[in-house]
Amino acid sequence: MSEVRLLLVEDDPLLGESLLLALTRKGYQTRWATSGAEALAACCDNSFDLVLQDVRLPDADGLDILNEILKSQPGCNAVVMTGQATVEMAVRAMKLGAFDFITKPFSVEILLLKLERLLEFRSLEKQIANLTGVVDPRSRILTRSPAMKSLLDTIAIAAASEASMLILGESGTGKELLAEAIHNMSARSHGPLVRVNCAAIPETLIEAELFGVEKGAFTRADKSRPGFLEFAYKGTLFLDEIGELTPAVQAKLLRVLGERRASRVGSASPYDLDFRLVCATHRDLKSMIAAQQFREDLYYRINVISIQVPPLRERREDIPLLAAHFIERFSRNNERIRLTPEALKSLLRRSWPGNVRELSNLIEQLSLLYPGQQILQRHIPASGTDNWNLGTIFEKITVGMPLKEAVAEFEMHYIRRVLEATGGRKNSTAEILGLSRKSLWEKLRESDTAE
Repeated sequence: MSEVRLLLVEDDPLLGESLLLALTRKGYQTRWATSGAEALAACCDNSFDLVLQDVRLPDADGLDILNEILKSQPGCNAVVMTGQATVEMAVRAMKLGAFDFITKPFSVEILLLKLERLLEFRSLEKQIANLTGVVDPRSRILTRSPAMKSLLDTIAIAAASEASMLILGESGTGKELLAEAIHNMSARSHGPLVRVNCAAIPETLIEAELFGVEKGAFTRADKSRPGFLEFAYKGTLFLDEIGELTPAVQAKLLRVLGERRASRVGSASPYDLDFRLVCATHRDLKSMIAAQQFREDLYYRINVISIQVPPLRERREDIPLLAAHFIERFSRNNERIRLTPEALKSLLRRSWPGNVRELSNLIEQLSLLYPGQQILQRHIPASGTDNWNLGTIFEKITVGMPLKEAVAEFEMHYIRRVLEATGGRKNSTAEILGLSRKSLWEKLRESDTAE
């Protein structure tokens, strides 16, 4: 505690004296300023970790002074004291960077508790901000997990060979990133990395997309074009969700992998293959083999080296790091959201069935709804809920509906979603939406009238 430097800005001599005594006893190195000018002067000569700031000062608006202090003190955090707490004042204080506010009169015990929470928050921010050494230099994988580090060590060894690799893991765990890491660590890194999502290509087109097609091979084949196998020449071919391939395509793939030659659809002239094969799937291929849905011989052809990616719930130490990464990615106009310790604990407790992709989507949603704000536990939706209720929206949006009506339906759903997230506060909702309060009121009235 002896290293925590605190600036107390309070013009009331009785309250200031008692707070100075309590803070000093608790171990804070406290400097007391009784005016805005004195507080700014103190910041010229000293650096502070925390600011305990009164809103009403004899010579200035306390929040204006707080704004100047936080600008001059990088990394400083603040708690605001006020005798008249309003939503507008709280929003303004939080946007300036205040961690919390406390309403007068208050007990010293409550204040000390808030400061302890603020110190916990500072420690958390330092941990998630200091990403040096947690991004694996051989890949773009962000991790502190021993399991993931061990997996990356295996990949580094396996990448040096030409053996086919199979990446197994639940959806959203980052299998494509690992395939990219394998390519980048291999001798073929100078060549192309061709990504193919087998689940995204229609069954009727997958063969032509993989192997290429000759002009006139079928009705819509108006010109010859190469397939993904040709594009991957001297590089790496990544077949994502290989378990979705049809039996016919599985059989042809097995043959060409053995012969290292293939022919385009509609052609009898083969071309040579030269690529490293990396496959991935979230499905249980052994069960599919037992059900005769996947060829056993193809399984052993692609599974020379197998990598099992742990789900996010088994590497929870990565959650703060990944959350910080996504916060940076999705912040708009440098308005970064800030996770409180309680919010982070809520993230750590989730089961994450959608893994890293689910975490990314959640942080994007929070960044959209609460730009520049602290994220409290109540802002974190319950795991597994469909916060957007898109199915409900699309039930109302029917084919043949004019575009204007469809857009209005979606717009109103989003407005009500933000209104719910702000606890019904229309001022805050209008600010998030970029509307005037009058415009928001009119849209809500039109919706109620229509219903």
